[in-house]
Amino acid sequence: MGTKAIITLQEEAYRFVKIKILNLGYKPGEYLTDTQIAEELNISRTPVREAFRMLEREGLLNYEPRRGWKVYSLSLDDVNEIFDIKLCLEGMISRKAAQCKDRALRKKLKELIHDMRTASDNKDVDSWVKIDLDLHHVIFMMGRNLRATQIIEGLNDQWNRLRIGFSARTGRISRSIFEHEAMVKAILAGDEENAERLTIDHLEKVREELTSLLVNLVLPFVKEGV
Repeated sequence: MGTKAIITLQEEAYRFVKIKILNLGYKPGEYLTDTQIAEELNISRTPVREAFRMLEREGLLNYEPRRGWKVYSLSLDDVNEIFDIKLCLEGMISRKAAQCKDRALRKKLKELIHDMRTASDNKDVDSWVKIDLDLHHVIFMMGRNLRATQIIEGLNDQWNRLRIGFSARTGRISRSIFEHEAMVKAILAGDEENAERLTIDHLEKVREELTSLLVNLVLPFVKEGV
């Protein structure tokens, strides 16, 4: 088998397992084997092992000697670590985004915040979640820091399954739209200081409400993280 074929199969295994993890097809704490995935995809175990190593580097799998590969679970400390990093990096990116003069990106940001308001008013959770991802992606593009963006997106993957359920609480969506509108207004106005401050304030509110949800309604009822 040639190198190209191995890379293709590795990517196939990587995408398959990652999507399953992010969408709770594989549960936190569940153990996976390369044989299991190889049989599901009808491929050899070698590309699956490489895919597992990639997912380990992204924090989505943990290898335990004599037990195998375990789907990651998040503790409260993990969540706080994730948000500590997001606060620093996303605040910086919003400050840089406020310097952006790219007309196409600025136009897209205006369109997305309008669509986000519509989704919020209609309590359309599915649309809101997608628009939220798209809006932050545009802000990252405006901030022009690829490495910071890659770190943030990796961190977002780690708390994605929490984010979906958290966003479904319409009270949070209704409050969040005002936070996003203020952030976007500051970015488009070129107000670097306010763009950074409002982004940090928004993330702190998300962390506070998410922590409250986990402490009071989730963590007491699970064996090991979420």
